[in-house]
Amino acid sequence: MPRILVVDDEQGIRKLLMLMLRKVGHTVFAASNAQEAMSLMADAGPFDLLLSDIILPTVNGHELVRRVMTRYPGTRCVLMSAFDDTDCQECPFALRCRVLQKPFAQRDALCLIEQVLKEAPS
Repeated sequence: MPRILVVDDEQGIRKLLMLMLRKVGHTVFAASNAQEAMSLMADAGPFDLLLSDIILPTVNGHELVRRVMTRYPGTRCVLMSAFDDTDCQECPFALRCRVLQKPFAQRDALCLIEQVLKEAPS
C-alpha cells in the first residue's frame, strides 16, 4: 500500500485525514509542520504522497513541496488550502503538484488522492 505523509498544523484535520486514509488501507504518517515532515522523511525514507496544508507555521506548504521534490523527486504532492492557490502557479513544481480546496468532502479528497497515486511519479 502507498505510504502517505499528512502535514497540517490543525490536529483535527490531521486526525480526520489519517483516519480516512487508513480506513481505505493506506499507511499514513503525520506531521504538524514542515520541519517534522522533513525529519520523518529523513528517518522513514521517501513517501509515495505528501498531502500538506499550504498555510503552515515557519515554512509553508509551497516551500515544503520544493524541498521534498528536490530531495525525493518521485514523491507525488497534493497541497490543501482554503485560500487562493495563486502562489502554486509560480512554483516550479506546479505541474507536478495538485491542490485540494478546503473545505472538502471526504469522497472528493479520496478521489483526488487515489487519482494522484495512480499517476506515474515524475
